[in-house]
Amino acid sequence: MLIMWSYVYVVITATLWSLNPAIIQKFGKNLKPMTITVFRAFAALALLIPLAFVNGIHSNFNLYAISVAVASGIIGPGIGDTVYTRSIQLIGGSLAAIISYTYIFVAQILAFLILRESIEISIVVGGILAFLGIVVALYDRDRGFSKTDLAGVLYTVITAITWGIAATLIKLATVYLDPLTLAIIRLSSMSIALSIFMLIFEKPRIRREVKNIALISITTGILSWGVGLYLFHYSIALVGVSRTVIAIALTPILSQAIVKLVTKERIGVRNIIGAILVAIGILISSIPSLVYRTT
Repeated sequence: MLIMWSYVYVVITATLWSLNPAIIQKFGKNLKPMTITVFRAFAALALLIPLAFVNGIHSNFNLYAISVAVASGIIGPGIGDTVYTRSIQLIGGSLAAIISYTYIFVAQILAFLILRESIEISIVVGGILAFLGIVVALYDRDRGFSKTDLAGVLYTVITAITWGIAATLIKLATVYLDPLTLAIIRLSSMSIALSIFMLIFEKPRIRREVKNIALISITTGILSWGVGLYLFHYSIALVGVSRTVIAIALTPILSQAIVKLVTKERIGVRNIIGAILVAIGILISSIPSLVYRTT
């Protein structure tokens, strides 16, 4: 039953994360990437820290666990989400998502090499189908390509690598830390490190963008990281890195659907086919785990 719920949690996470590109693209045009990332983290911590006091901390603290948690926070939401934000600003949410979500394969390879997670045929097929669904739904063949896009593509490649590394480190940390504590450590360490660089290099003019910062912080901070990150950690702890990242492939599909609904555009056939491919990929990758747990 816990395994079933873990997939429910991942779907919830994917839904919350799908809000990010549209919100950032619309309200973060005049904000710098590190500024957006830092305030997202502050908003998430405003929710998670009080919850930790209420729920209690159930972790085995040691230098190794804390170091891994800190590293995953700086690498994943710190570097990864900052460059992902910049890539969205440069090349748009759709193309940024397609390339960034190759992190599915980066995470699977690292999970196999470092965590010794088994790479079953079902996981490989599920991952390929999920990524193919993203490409089918989001690829725009009529889109032009400029020199500015090269920088955006480079940022998405960095995103894929950092997200893959961070997902692997999360699994190592969950051996000692509960998901809530892990989320707090990751976001706290990332926000402290990134705040220094933000103040030095970006010198944000917060007064001019108070409304936009508040809106981005509430939606992509409290909801996406405050709730979504906790559920993401919980799922990795239960079913591993490979299966969790496949399920997260729903994120860019849902994101595009939300954008089209907001702009009152019609959801096309390719969007539907892409969503179906991702769903099939998730199902294929999850069945062996469910069978194993129930026999």
